Amino acid sequence: MQLTNILPIVLAGLTTALPSTLHVNTITDDLIWAVSNFTIGCSKGGCVFDYDIAGRENEATPKFRTHCSGVESQKVSCDDKNITTIVSPAGNPDWNVDVTHSWQTWLSDDSLATWYQHGSKNVTVPDDKPIRFVMRPTQEYGVA
Repeated sequence: MQLTNILPIVLAGLTTALPSTLHVNTITDDLIWAVSNFTIGCSKGGCVFDYDIAGRENEATPKFRTHCSGVESQKVSCDDKNITTIVSPAGNPDWNVDVTHSWQTWLSDDSLATWYQHGSKNVTVPDDKPIRFVMRPTQEYGVA
């Protein structure tokens, strides 16, 4: 096969392999994530966390309510698989709680977009006492 015959096929394949379009939304003040029953328990083997989180909805973002648990410094999916989290040490007794919320919507051009909101907060966790706190997403972007 000559190069002139195969070149259009290769170029057509490249266009489908290009990155998707990135869309960015502004985070509004009405988006708050409420964390409750947040606990950390540590032993010689490491630390484990456990908490509930709920997020408000607005015109562009669906609400959620789920339970998260896992081992420190490892990304885990919560019970609602659209929520992922990493809880990492930020200097005893502080911890960094990192949360990502994802969902899908249809755009006006009939393409499906996957949206992501991300938020992070440092919290102080007293020994053996569950705490509650609020955090806000600080980034939102979508890929279509």
